[in-house]
Amino acid sequence: MDKLRSIHASAYAASAGVVVTVILTLAAELSESFKTWLAVFTGHHWVSKSWVSIIIFAIFFIFVRASNKNPDSIQTRKSLFILELAIIAGFIIILGFFTLEFFKH
Repeated sequence: MDKLRSIHASAYAASAGVVVTVILTLAAELSESFKTWLAVFTGHHWVSKSWVSIIIFAIFFIFVRASNKNPDSIQTRKSLFILELAIIAGFIIILGFFTLEFFKH
């Protein structure tokens, strides 16, 4: 049961990380000042986005794992499905954004 708890929490935490990373990526591409601000922390905006993603993952993992003591297999499957949707949506959004940017120039 503890394994399901960690899988469940990891899936939600990874989903949050994907969403935040997509938002940060789009914001950095749309605002040069935001990209520069991100680079101030670690020397490069990609590294800063990675650290933010790691921190978001850790926070969500701890919160979800602590709040859901005994997820069943259905809840775990649901959290994994949400992760799959987040990954697919993030991919489509990033691909669409950069494709539009390519054709605008």
